[in-house]
Amino acid sequence: MRRTLLYKLCELSPPGLPYRWVSITGAGDDAYGKCQLVWDTVFVLNAYAALDDDVLIRDVFRNYWAAIDHNVEAPKGSFRYGMVPGVINPTLPPVGYSQIPILAWGALMVYRQTHDRALLEESLPYLRAFDHWYSTERDVDNDGLIEQGAYKPSTIANLLQTAKYESFDFHPAVDGMKLTRHHRRPGSGEWYGDIEGVDTTCFLLVAERAMVEIARELGRNDVARETERTIARRVAAIQARMWDPETKFFYSINRDTHAKIRVRTIQAFLTLTAGAATPEQARALVEQLKDPKQWWARFPIPTVAMDDPAFRARGFWRGDMWPPTNFLVALGLMRYMYHDVARDLTERMLTLLAERGINERYDATSGDPLGVGDYCWTALVWNMAVHARYGVQEDYRTIRVPSDGVGRRLKLGKLEVAFPSEGVIEVKTAFERRFRIVFPSGSGEATVTHDGRRLGKFEREAVGPESGLAFDAVPGRVYRVSVRGK
Repeated sequence: MRRTLLYKLCELSPPGLPYRWVSITGAGDDAYGKCQLVWDTVFVLNAYAALDDDVLIRDVFRNYWAAIDHNVEAPKGSFRYGMVPGVINPTLPPVGYSQIPILAWGALMVYRQTHDRALLEESLPYLRAFDHWYSTERDVDNDGLIEQGAYKPSTIANLLQTAKYESFDFHPAVDGMKLTRHHRRPGSGEWYGDIEGVDTTCFLLVAERAMVEIARELGRNDVARETERTIARRVAAIQARMWDPETKFFYSINRDTHAKIRVRTIQAFLTLTAGAATPEQARALVEQLKDPKQWWARFPIPTVAMDDPAFRARGFWRGDMWPPTNFLVALGLMRYMYHDVARDLTERMLTLLAERGINERYDATSGDPLGVGDYCWTALVWNMAVHARYGVQEDYRTIRVPSDGVGRRLKLGKLEVAFPSEGVIEVKTAFERRFRIVFPSGSGEATVTHDGRRLGKFEREAVGPESGLAFDAVPGRVYRVSVRGK
């Protein structure tokens, strides 16, 4: 992972990047890709957090906040403040489009590992501004469903294609997209796409759910309540307009006619990550996901269903497989308690990387590497292994003891986990946290000890439909949890 992570760290490069930053290409590479992006970088920071370098991570986020404060690319006739450009270049002005809006989720995932409260305190005002910009500027009809757009063409594409860069650049759901004016802003240009995306709406939901947790962590219950109202409205809109009960699938829609765009892309499974699917819808989606004729390829998950006419095994977002979408879908599967499916997906990813190396994307049917080698975001497969193979869930407090975990040890920055024998787990934390331990055999007779002494108090606590053991841990102590099956 050295070339995937550490080789991409760059020193500050004002005026565009006044703080240290992460490039998608190597530090010594002066190609087009030497820049800081949005969603690529968030995945890198999630993996990098385990290296316990809080100051560097704050620096990377500060480049986004500086871009908000100094943005000159949102023109007259648009809502300006809060835009985070999709590309921040060391020397060139910001671009006229944004990117997948998951910065809040990225900050939360880092915080759960590092407990760097300063990161949250500094970030929350800017995260709210970015969310407000997206909600205002990418929801032309104010119905809670999100579109894509751009104010000027990039150096490598026309304006329409530049707008598509705000999500999955070339996926077939946006093939017919057109750019229009904002109907309430006569001075605007034709900057606004007419397709409401399952993907873009779900990404904003993922960020907003993270904002709720960040706000509550900082004691800003007013912000949390306001954001929860937005979430409820957005989920209701997805349910009302994007779900098709006949095919049991979510589709993007035309903004003006609400007609569904009936191409089956990976975006439907992002409703699991965003918490937008009902339990019944999730069950139907997972049944399709596991179908080897549709999605469960040799190395799932292709970006388009293999039996859909739009499928192209090597097509860019048209049937190829991308590690970051796999990671997000795996999170969604675990959130809906489909842990076995998430584990299978993770193991296939780990096998692929062991056989074919680290790459930007792959042919899901053959495993052939596609795109750029040593690509930075593929480091997140490490996080997939942490969640699925070691059982450390995304909150970094809940641990599902793996049935085959005996002998494994994990040092993850400020968290250490070991499985010395059957029915036993040892944990150590560098900051106060409440652990929740779930054993595969259930929670029968249990003991919790530290320094050879029994812990006086622990509780039974529900973890979804399962029962776990919960206790408060202080820094520096090794806690040993033992359980005998029922």
